[in-house]
Amino acid sequence: MDSDGQLTFEDDPDALLMKAAVNHLRLGDFTQAGAALEGIFERNPEYADIDTSIKACRFWENRAEWITNGQAGLEKGKFLKEEWNSFEDFIGSDARIDSLPATQAIRMFIFTEAIHSFTRAWENTISPDAGLLHDIGECYFNIRDLGHAVQTFEYAWELKRDSSRILARLADCYAVLGEERDWQKKSLLYFREAFLHNPREIELKRLVSPVIRSLAYEIGQAGFTGEEVACWIPIFAAFGNYFSIRRELEEYEVAMLQDQAYRLEGELRKSGSDKRILLPLLLNRYICLLDYFLLQANDAIKAELVRKRFIEADREIYEKIYSTPCSPQVVSS
Repeated sequence: MDSDGQLTFEDDPDALLMKAAVNHLRLGDFTQAGAALEGIFERNPEYADIDTSIKACRFWENRAEWITNGQAGLEKGKFLKEEWNSFEDFIGSDARIDSLPATQAIRMFIFTEAIHSFTRAWENTISPDAGLLHDIGECYFNIRDLGHAVQTFEYAWELKRDSSRILARLADCYAVLGEERDWQKKSLLYFREAFLHNPREIELKRLVSPVIRSLAYEIGQAGFTGEEVACWIPIFAAFGNYFSIRRELEEYEVAMLQDQAYRLEGELRKSGSDKRILLPLLLNRYICLLDYFLLQANDAIKAELVRKRFIEADREIYEKIYSTPCSPQVVSS
Protein backbone atom coordinates (compact mmCIF):
# COMPACT_ATOMS: atom_id res chain seq x y z
CA MET A 1 0.00 0.00 0.00
CA ASP A 2 1.36 3.45 -0.90
CA SER A 3 1.52 6.54 1.30
CA ASP A 4 -1.97 7.61 0.21
CA GLY A 5 -3.49 4.33 1.34
CA GLN A 6 -4.05 3.04 -2.19
CA LEU A 7 -3.72 -0.69 -2.95
CA THR A 8 -0.57 -1.37 -4.98
CA PHE A 9 0.46 -4.27 -7.19
CA GLU A 10 2.56 -5.71 -4.35
CA ASP A 11 -0.54 -5.83 -2.08
CA ASP A 12 -2.64 -7.82 -4.56
CA PRO A 13 -2.03 -11.55 -4.01
CA ASP A 14 -3.71 -12.51 -7.28
CA ALA A 15 -1.54 -10.11 -9.26
CA LEU A 16 1.55 -11.50 -7.55
CA LEU A 17 0.50 -15.05 -8.38
CA MET A 18 -0.12 -14.08 -12.00
CA LYS A 19 3.30 -12.48 -12.18
CA ALA A 20 4.84 -15.66 -10.81
CA ALA A 21 2.83 -17.81 -13.23
CA VAL A 22 3.95 -15.74 -16.22
CA ASN A 23 7.59 -16.00 -15.13
CA HIS A 24 7.26 -19.79 -14.86
CA LEU A 25 5.61 -19.97 -18.29
CA ARG A 26 8.38 -17.92 -19.84
CA LEU A 27 10.82 -20.54 -18.53
CA GLY A 28 8.68 -23.49 -19.62
CA ASP A 29 7.88 -24.55 -16.05
CA PHE A 30 4.23 -25.39 -16.72
CA THR A 31 3.65 -27.35 -13.50
CA GLN A 32 4.59 -24.42 -11.26
CA ALA A 33 2.73 -22.01 -13.51
CA GLY A 34 -0.38 -24.17 -13.34
CA ALA A 35 -0.26 -24.25 -9.54
CA ALA A 36 -0.07 -20.45 -9.40
CA LEU A 37 -2.95 -20.06 -11.85
CA GLU A 38 -5.10 -22.56 -9.95
CA GLY A 39 -4.37 -20.55 -6.80
CA ILE A 40 -5.80 -17.45 -8.44
CA PHE A 41 -8.87 -19.35 -9.65
CA GLU A 42 -9.59 -20.80 -6.20
CA ARG A 43 -9.44 -17.36 -4.63
CA ASN A 44 -11.09 -15.42 -7.44
CA PRO A 45 -12.82 -17.43 -10.23
CA GLU A 46 -13.80 -14.14 -11.91
CA TYR A 47 -10.19 -13.01 -12.33
CA ALA A 48 -9.75 -11.70 -15.87
CA ASP A 49 -9.24 -14.55 -18.38
CA ILE A 50 -8.02 -16.94 -15.68
CA ASP A 51 -9.88 -19.85 -17.29
CA THR A 52 -8.16 -19.26 -20.64
CA SER A 53 -4.76 -18.96 -18.96
CA ILE A 54 -5.25 -22.27 -17.13
CA LYS A 55 -6.45 -23.96 -20.31
CA ALA A 56 -3.38 -22.73 -22.18
CA CYS A 57 -1.00 -23.84 -19.44
CA ARG A 58 -2.50 -27.34 -19.23
CA PHE A 59 -2.19 -27.82 -22.97
CA TRP A 60 1.57 -27.36 -22.79
CA GLU A 61 1.99 -29.14 -19.47
CA ASN A 62 0.82 -32.30 -21.28
CA ARG A 63 3.72 -31.86 -23.70
CA ALA A 64 6.34 -30.64 -21.23
CA GLU A 65 8.16 -33.94 -20.85
CA TRP A 66 8.77 -34.27 -24.58
CA ILE A 67 9.87 -30.63 -24.82
CA THR A 68 12.28 -31.08 -21.91
CA ASN A 69 13.75 -34.40 -23.02
CA GLY A 70 13.63 -33.93 -26.80
CA GLN A 71 17.01 -33.38 -28.38
CA ALA A 72 17.46 -30.02 -30.08
CA GLY A 73 17.28 -30.46 -33.83
CA LEU A 74 14.94 -30.53 -36.80
CA GLU A 75 12.48 -33.03 -35.31
CA LYS A 76 12.01 -31.02 -32.13
CA GLY A 77 11.69 -27.75 -34.03
CA LYS A 78 8.99 -29.15 -36.29
CA PHE A 79 7.22 -30.68 -33.27
CA LEU A 80 7.09 -27.32 -31.50
CA LYS A 81 5.88 -25.53 -34.60
CA GLU A 82 3.17 -28.10 -35.31
CA GLU A 83 2.05 -28.17 -31.69
CA TRP A 84 1.77 -24.38 -31.67
CA ASN A 85 -0.54 -24.63 -34.66
CA SER A 86 -2.60 -27.20 -32.76
CA PHE A 87 -2.56 -24.94 -29.72
CA GLU A 88 -4.01 -22.04 -31.74
CA ASP A 89 -6.78 -24.32 -32.99
CA PHE A 90 -7.41 -25.43 -29.41
CA ILE A 91 -7.25 -22.11 -27.59
CA GLY A 92 -8.16 -19.74 -30.41
CA SER A 93 -6.12 -16.92 -31.90
CA ASP A 94 -7.33 -13.35 -31.81
CA ALA A 95 -6.10 -10.01 -30.54
CA ARG A 96 -7.53 -10.56 -27.05
CA ILE A 97 -6.11 -14.04 -26.50
CA ASP A 98 -2.77 -13.18 -28.12
CA SER A 99 -2.35 -10.25 -25.74
CA LEU A 100 -2.85 -12.27 -22.55
CA PRO A 101 0.34 -12.30 -20.43
CA ALA A 102 0.10 -16.10 -20.10
CA THR A 103 -0.15 -16.80 -23.84
CA GLN A 104 2.53 -14.23 -24.62
CA ALA A 105 4.88 -15.93 -22.15
CA ILE A 106 4.16 -19.36 -23.63
CA ARG A 107 4.72 -18.04 -27.14
CA MET A 108 8.11 -16.66 -26.11
CA PHE A 109 9.19 -19.97 -24.58
CA ILE A 110 7.96 -22.23 -27.40
CA PHE A 111 9.43 -20.23 -30.26
CA THR A 112 12.71 -19.55 -28.46
CA GLU A 113 13.03 -23.32 -28.03
CA ALA A 114 12.10 -23.81 -31.69
CA ILE A 115 14.74 -21.29 -32.81
CA HIS A 116 17.35 -23.18 -30.80
CA SER A 117 16.28 -26.49 -32.37
CA PHE A 118 16.08 -25.21 -35.94
CA THR A 119 19.42 -23.42 -35.56
CA ARG A 120 21.01 -26.67 -34.41
CA ALA A 121 19.54 -28.38 -37.46
CA TRP A 122 20.90 -25.57 -39.67
CA GLU A 123 24.37 -26.06 -38.23
CA ASN A 124 24.20 -29.72 -39.25
CA THR A 125 23.07 -29.15 -42.84
CA ILE A 126 25.49 -29.83 -45.68
CA SER A 127 24.05 -27.17 -48.00
CA PRO A 128 21.83 -24.12 -47.30
CA ASP A 129 18.18 -25.05 -46.86
CA ALA A 130 15.69 -22.27 -47.71
CA GLY A 131 12.81 -24.17 -46.10
CA LEU A 132 14.67 -24.44 -42.81
CA LEU A 133 15.51 -20.74 -42.94
CA HIS A 134 11.81 -20.03 -43.51
CA ASP A 135 10.98 -21.92 -40.30
CA ILE A 136 13.63 -20.01 -38.35
CA GLY A 137 12.35 -16.69 -39.72
CA GLU A 138 8.80 -17.64 -38.78
CA CYS A 139 9.90 -18.33 -35.20
CA TYR A 140 11.64 -14.96 -34.93
CA PHE A 141 8.53 -13.29 -36.36
CA ASN A 142 6.29 -15.02 -33.81
CA ILE A 143 8.26 -13.54 -30.91
CA ARG A 144 8.39 -10.21 -32.81
CA ASP A 145 12.16 -10.19 -33.15
CA LEU A 146 11.61 -8.48 -36.48
CA GLY A 147 15.23 -7.61 -37.14
CA HIS A 148 16.32 -11.25 -37.12
CA ALA A 149 13.11 -12.27 -38.93
CA VAL A 150 13.84 -9.90 -41.83
CA GLN A 151 17.47 -11.02 -42.07
CA THR A 152 16.46 -14.69 -42.09
CA PHE A 153 13.66 -14.35 -44.64
CA GLU A 154 15.87 -12.23 -46.89
CA TYR A 155 18.59 -14.90 -46.83
CA ALA A 156 15.99 -17.60 -47.53
CA TRP A 157 14.66 -15.58 -50.46
CA GLU A 158 18.16 -15.16 -51.85
CA LEU A 159 18.42 -18.95 -51.88
CA LYS A 160 14.98 -19.49 -53.42
CA ARG A 161 13.91 -16.51 -55.50
CA ASP A 162 10.86 -18.27 -56.90
CA SER A 163 9.30 -18.85 -53.48
CA SER A 164 6.13 -16.79 -53.03
CA ARG A 165 5.75 -18.39 -49.59
CA ILE A 166 9.04 -16.92 -48.35
CA LEU A 167 8.58 -13.54 -50.06
CA ALA A 168 5.10 -13.11 -48.56
CA ARG A 169 6.50 -13.70 -45.08
CA LEU A 170 9.25 -11.12 -45.73
CA ALA A 171 6.59 -8.67 -46.91
CA ASP A 172 4.63 -9.35 -43.72
CA CYS A 173 7.67 -8.43 -41.62
CA TYR A 174 7.92 -5.07 -43.34
CA ALA A 175 4.17 -4.56 -42.88
CA VAL A 176 4.59 -4.96 -39.11
CA LEU A 177 7.62 -2.65 -39.06
CA GLY A 178 5.37 0.11 -40.43
CA GLU A 179 6.00 3.39 -42.20
CA GLU A 180 9.52 4.16 -41.04
CA ARG A 181 12.14 4.03 -43.82
CA ASP A 182 9.47 3.29 -46.41
CA TRP A 183 9.00 -0.21 -44.99
CA GLN A 184 5.30 -0.12 -45.83
CA LYS A 185 6.10 0.56 -49.49
CA LYS A 186 8.55 -2.32 -49.50
CA SER A 187 5.91 -4.56 -47.95
CA LEU A 188 3.36 -3.78 -50.67
CA LEU A 189 5.95 -4.23 -53.42
CA TYR A 190 6.94 -7.65 -52.08
CA PHE A 191 3.33 -8.70 -51.63
CA ARG A 192 2.65 -7.71 -55.25
CA GLU A 193 5.54 -9.90 -56.39
CA ALA A 194 4.60 -12.81 -54.14
CA PHE A 195 0.97 -12.93 -55.26
CA LEU A 196 2.04 -12.73 -58.91
CA HIS A 197 4.24 -15.79 -59.09
CA ASN A 198 2.69 -18.61 -57.06
CA PRO A 199 -0.08 -17.32 -54.80
CA ARG A 200 -1.37 -20.79 -53.95
CA GLU A 201 1.73 -21.62 -51.91
CA ILE A 202 1.28 -18.55 -49.66
CA GLU A 203 0.07 -19.36 -46.14
CA LEU A 204 -2.57 -16.65 -45.83
CA LYS A 205 -3.60 -17.57 -42.31
CA ARG A 206 -0.03 -16.88 -41.11
CA LEU A 207 0.01 -13.31 -42.43
CA VAL A 208 -0.87 -10.41 -40.14
CA SER A 209 -0.74 -7.51 -42.61
CA PRO A 210 -3.98 -5.51 -42.21
CA VAL A 211 -4.11 -4.95 -45.99
CA ILE A 212 -3.87 -8.66 -46.81
CA ARG A 213 -6.28 -9.68 -44.05
CA SER A 214 -8.82 -7.12 -45.20
CA LEU A 215 -8.54 -8.27 -48.81
CA ALA A 216 -8.83 -11.94 -47.82
CA TYR A 217 -11.96 -11.19 -45.80
CA GLU A 218 -13.51 -9.24 -48.68
CA ILE A 219 -12.74 -12.07 -51.13
CA GLY A 220 -14.22 -14.62 -48.76
CA GLN A 221 -17.37 -12.53 -48.49
CA ALA A 222 -17.55 -12.56 -52.30
CA GLY A 223 -17.86 -16.35 -52.19
CA PHE A 224 -14.32 -17.51 -52.92
CA THR A 225 -12.73 -20.26 -50.79
CA GLY A 226 -9.51 -22.20 -50.31
CA GLU A 227 -6.75 -21.52 -52.85
CA GLU A 228 -9.08 -19.21 -54.77
CA VAL A 229 -8.68 -16.51 -52.12
CA ALA A 230 -4.93 -16.05 -52.59
CA CYS A 231 -5.33 -16.04 -56.39
CA TRP A 232 -7.88 -13.21 -56.25
CA ILE A 233 -5.97 -11.02 -53.77
CA PRO A 234 -4.01 -9.07 -56.45
CA ILE A 235 -7.21 -8.48 -58.42
CA PHE A 236 -9.12 -7.14 -55.43
CA ALA A 237 -5.99 -5.16 -54.50
CA ALA A 238 -6.14 -3.57 -57.95
CA PHE A 239 -9.75 -2.51 -57.28
CA GLY A 240 -8.50 -0.40 -54.38
CA ASN A 241 -5.08 0.39 -55.86
CA TYR A 242 -3.39 -1.23 -52.85
CA PHE A 243 -0.43 -2.61 -54.83
CA SER A 244 0.48 0.75 -56.32
CA ILE A 245 4.22 0.22 -55.83
CA ARG A 246 5.79 -1.32 -58.93
CA ARG A 247 9.37 -2.10 -59.90
CA GLU A 248 10.98 -1.87 -63.30
CA LEU A 249 10.82 -5.16 -65.19
CA GLU A 250 13.60 -6.73 -67.21
CA GLU A 251 12.85 -7.76 -70.80
CA TYR A 252 13.11 -11.46 -69.95
CA GLU A 253 10.50 -10.99 -67.21
CA VAL A 254 8.11 -9.35 -69.67
CA ALA A 255 8.61 -12.23 -72.09
CA MET A 256 7.92 -14.69 -69.30
CA LEU A 257 4.70 -12.89 -68.33
CA GLN A 258 3.57 -12.92 -71.95
CA ASP A 259 4.28 -16.65 -72.25
CA GLN A 260 2.40 -17.33 -69.01
CA ALA A 261 -0.56 -15.27 -70.23
CA TYR A 262 -0.76 -17.22 -73.50
CA ARG A 263 -0.61 -20.51 -71.60
CA LEU A 264 -3.35 -19.46 -69.17
CA GLU A 265 -5.53 -18.28 -72.04
CA GLY A 266 -5.21 -21.72 -73.59
CA GLU A 267 -6.02 -23.49 -70.32
CA LEU A 268 -9.10 -21.35 -69.81
CA ARG A 269 -10.43 -22.38 -73.20
CA LYS A 270 -10.30 -26.04 -72.24
CA SER A 271 -13.52 -27.72 -71.16
CA GLY A 272 -13.73 -28.17 -67.40
CA SER A 273 -11.00 -25.65 -66.57
CA ASP A 274 -11.10 -24.09 -63.12
CA LYS A 275 -11.94 -20.51 -64.03
CA ARG A 276 -12.07 -19.36 -60.40
CA ILE A 277 -8.34 -20.18 -60.14
CA LEU A 278 -7.06 -19.56 -63.68
CA LEU A 279 -8.89 -16.29 -64.44
CA PRO A 280 -7.32 -14.20 -61.64
CA LEU A 281 -3.87 -15.60 -62.50
CA LEU A 282 -4.37 -14.46 -66.10
CA LEU A 283 -5.79 -11.06 -65.20
CA ASN A 284 -2.91 -10.37 -62.83
CA ARG A 285 -0.47 -10.90 -65.71
CA TYR A 286 -2.48 -8.51 -67.87
CA ILE A 287 -2.25 -5.91 -65.10
CA CYS A 288 1.54 -6.27 -64.90
CA LEU A 289 1.94 -6.17 -68.68
CA LEU A 290 -0.24 -3.06 -68.97
CA ASP A 291 1.85 -1.38 -66.26
CA TYR A 292 5.01 -2.23 -68.15
CA PHE A 293 3.91 -1.10 -71.61
CA LEU A 294 2.25 2.10 -70.35
CA LEU A 295 4.64 3.19 -67.59
CA GLN A 296 8.02 1.75 -68.48
CA ALA A 297 8.20 0.93 -72.19
CA ASN A 298 5.79 3.68 -73.30
CA ASP A 299 4.48 1.35 -76.01
CA ALA A 300 0.85 2.28 -76.67
CA ILE A 301 0.38 -0.31 -79.42
CA LYS A 302 1.36 -3.29 -77.29
CA ALA A 303 -0.57 -1.85 -74.34
CA GLU A 304 -3.69 -1.73 -76.51
CA LEU A 305 -3.25 -5.38 -77.53
CA VAL A 306 -3.08 -6.39 -73.85
CA ARG A 307 -6.06 -4.18 -73.05
CA LYS A 308 -8.18 -5.91 -75.71
CA ARG A 309 -7.27 -9.36 -74.37
CA PHE A 310 -8.09 -8.19 -70.83
CA ILE A 311 -11.52 -6.95 -71.91
CA GLU A 312 -12.20 -10.19 -73.79
CA ALA A 313 -11.35 -12.17 -70.67
CA ASP A 314 -13.47 -10.07 -68.28
CA ARG A 315 -14.76 -6.63 -69.26
CA GLU A 316 -16.41 -6.00 -65.88
CA ILE A 317 -13.19 -6.47 -63.93
CA TYR A 318 -11.22 -4.38 -66.44
CA GLU A 319 -13.65 -1.48 -66.07
CA LYS A 320 -13.70 -1.78 -62.31
CA ILE A 321 -9.91 -1.55 -62.13
CA TYR A 322 -9.32 1.16 -64.73
CA SER A 323 -12.41 3.33 -64.33
CA THR A 324 -10.60 5.42 -61.70
CA PRO A 325 -7.24 6.97 -62.61
CA CYS A 326 -4.42 6.07 -60.24
CA SER A 327 -0.81 7.16 -59.78
CA PRO A 328 1.37 4.07 -59.43
CA GLN A 329 4.89 4.46 -58.13
CA VAL A 330 7.64 2.66 -60.04
CA VAL A 331 10.84 1.82 -58.20
CA SER A 332 14.11 0.67 -59.74
CA SER A 333 14.96 -3.01 -59.70
